[in-house]
Amino acid sequence: MKPSERKARTEALLEKKGIPFFSGLPCIESEHETELRTPEEVGIRMYCLFCVIGAAYDWTDISCSRYLKKYGLWKHLTPAEVAFLSNLPPDKRSATKFTWRTEALFLLMWAVRLIGTLPFPTHQTDNEQIISVFPSFIKSPWPFISALELRPKSDILDASDLLYRLHWATTQAELEAKPAPAGLDPDVVYEWHYAINWLTKYDNLDWDEVTTDT
Repeated sequence: MKPSERKARTEALLEKKGIPFFSGLPCIESEHETELRTPEEVGIRMYCLFCVIGAAYDWTDISCSRYLKKYGLWKHLTPAEVAFLSNLPPDKRSATKFTWRTEALFLLMWAVRLIGTLPFPTHQTDNEQIISVFPSFIKSPWPFISALELRPKSDILDASDLLYRLHWATTQAELEAKPAPAGLDPDVVYEWHYAINWLTKYDNLDWDEVTTDT
């Protein structure tokens, strides 16, 4: 599918749902121009997020940090994540930031087929759904990571295009002091957009530096 066709299809969906859009927003990259992260990269990022999120919810439980170190994942943490895990107890703002990464994790789980269908981003993710997917901490993460498989690039770019335009809609609503349209949750939209921009190597930025331009 050409980028212009993908854009037109997304805009038709938004119009059907009564969600404002700005036709001047450019197309996203084509399939030919897009290089995705590898399944292993995604799996490692998912595990790092899973553990950091766990620590953010309960900083008194050091099992997450122990697990990352035991199985060689600590070196894959971002500088911000290392700083967070190395300075517990956290301040409330930092803990809140990392608990919201649950939504970014959910998007990545969808990208590697651990979630069947990506719902419309109107509700926060059920944490129990995420926890149920990951193996117990008594097991190595590497067999789980090795078995992951990405969805087709076309499906991922469909989601990327949609989230790009949904993020514009929620941002515009905020600027106009209006509720987000169609029941969208702006925080969920942001985290999903963040994760998919990392997945599609938008501007080829590392996780901590990802941008969500609209």
